[in-house]
Formats: sequence, C-alpha cells, structure tokens
Amino acid sequence: MTETELAAVIEKAFDYRGDVTVDFKDGRQVIGYLSNRNLKGAEHCPEPFIEMMVAGQPELVCIACHDIANIRFTGEDTAAGKSWEDWLAKEATKKKTQGKA
Repeated sequence: MTETELAAVIEKAFDYRGDVTVDFKDGRQVIGYLSNRNLKGAEHCPEPFIEMMVAGQPELVCIACHDIANIRFTGEDTAAGKSWEDWLAKEATKKKTQGKA
C-alpha cells in the first residue's frame, strides 16, 4: 500500500464509527476504535501515527503509520442508518402507518 493509499484508508477509518482491525507489517493485529490520527507527526511522536482505543487497554495505543500494512473495517458502524435523512424517512412512514389505523 502506498503512503497516499494508506492516508486515504486512515481518513476513512477515522470517520468510521465502528471498530477497525489494524494489520501490522510484522503480522500482528490490533482491534479497536481509531480515535485520532496525525499524518504529519506531533511533539510526542515525530512520525505520522494513529491512536486507537483498544478494549482492555487503559491508555490510547499509538501506532506508527510506517508499521501499518492494512486497516480493515471489521466492526459494525454504530451510527449506520442514523442520519437525519433516515430519521425523517422513518418518521414519515410512522405517521402514514398511524394515520391508517
């Protein structure tokens, strides 16, 4: 995966509201919620990184982008179907159904 492709996947994973699986280049995996990313580095981590909330870990897990082979969207998107448009459509259907009763 190129740096550009990885950056695009990281942005999608950051916007995703479910857990992701990070596959490392060395074969390890981490499953959790991608809560932060910095593709330029920061004071506490000068290289590009992502931060994840991982079950059973009290602190955020920081992962250097150069260690990532892939990011997979493996958890359910907890906000799927919860957009404003979906809610309006459901309410309209509910009102139609109640009007027939």
